[in-house]
Amino acid sequence: MVSGILNAAVSGLSYNAQRIGAAADNIVNVSITGFKRTDIHSQNLSTGGVQSIARPFNGVQGLLTSSGSGTDLALSGPGYFAVSASSVSPQGASGDESLFTRDGSFAPDNRGYLVNTSGHYLLANAADGSGGLSRVNLQAIGGTAEATSTTQVGANLPATAQVGERFSINARATDSLGNDLDVALNFDAQAGGAYRLSVGSITETSSGATSAVAREGSSAGPSYDVTVQFSADGTVASFDGGAQAPALNISGLSSGADDLTIQLDLGAVGAANGLTRYGSEFALGSVQSDGARFGAVSNVDIATDGRVTAVFDNGERREIARIPVATFTNPSGLSAENGGAYRATDASGEPTYQHAGSGGAGHVQSGALEQSSTDLGREFVNLIVAETSYRASLEVLKAADQLSKSLLDEIA
Repeated sequence: MVSGILNAAVSGLSYNAQRIGAAADNIVNVSITGFKRTDIHSQNLSTGGVQSIARPFNGVQGLLTSSGSGTDLALSGPGYFAVSASSVSPQGASGDESLFTRDGSFAPDNRGYLVNTSGHYLLANAADGSGGLSRVNLQAIGGTAEATSTTQVGANLPATAQVGERFSINARATDSLGNDLDVALNFDAQAGGAYRLSVGSITETSSGATSAVAREGSSAGPSYDVTVQFSADGTVASFDGGAQAPALNISGLSSGADDLTIQLDLGAVGAANGLTRYGSEFALGSVQSDGARFGAVSNVDIATDGRVTAVFDNGERREIARIPVATFTNPSGLSAENGGAYRATDASGEPTYQHAGSGGAGHVQSGALEQSSTDLGREFVNLIVAETSYRASLEVLKAADQLSKSLLDEIA
């Protein structure tokens, strides 16, 4: 009988000590991003007393709060960010063992890798989905430039112009290296109301060079020379008999840039949305070219589906990665590691990587962090109850000790 009382008291002390420890751990981590509280539950033993069972609440959603950084991330819904440990060199990142976390306090380190405050590196797929998971490095994003492929021109060419009278329009274009070009489009009045379109000087603005050559279609084509016919209503009737002006090829750029092939959009046949021929004076409407000069990364946008897009200071955008969300059959079976990370176990099952917002995975929220799931009020109540129960178990232990002494005295 005495041994049974002692076993019950000792197990009660152990159980309540663990409850106190769990409550204290939950309270200490109340301000830790993505922390998940743990409770200690009891199970009756056939031999008397109780057995302690830890129950982690890994799948409980914490409150999301706004932060001041676009690289701070939170998950709204199930799942985890895949990360790698800081102890492994980034050069071997593709072979790192993946850990999992809800702590999305990511920021670039001195090498450009996105790492959270616990020292775990964010892992993501390539933008096109090729390859495995690798660390996201913002410094590895090169600058970008985009060559001009289309130039739109809107202008009124006077119907009263004398044969041979010239009207010139400067069109700004960009080569494959991101350098600007000034292309002179010359419109010479012809007999019968037509206009002849030719290309004058092509000036590379960075060097002032004018060695480039303009041809139709390709560098092997004839010099650019197109007759624009107009209808009686002042709209375009044809370009050399066709419905569209030939593509303008620019070759021989002194910068070493690739040849440019630019489609001149001078308006649709029969519509007054480009070139027109009315009786008024020459009037330039607009000249717009696509393409972009060289630009460096100025910002990073992270969408709710996990797509990471680099934003350049020339206005260009480039998708550079996609952050997957790891989901588990039994999140509570994950093994807790240092720094708020978890390791997959047989109990949790292997991770299933999903696109954020699909397949049961949560959405990625940029500029937000998930707070600890600890409820301070509840934890203090648990602490008080556990401490009271610990004292009660201690009193039972003392009583059993006194009973044991009394029995021994009786025997003696």
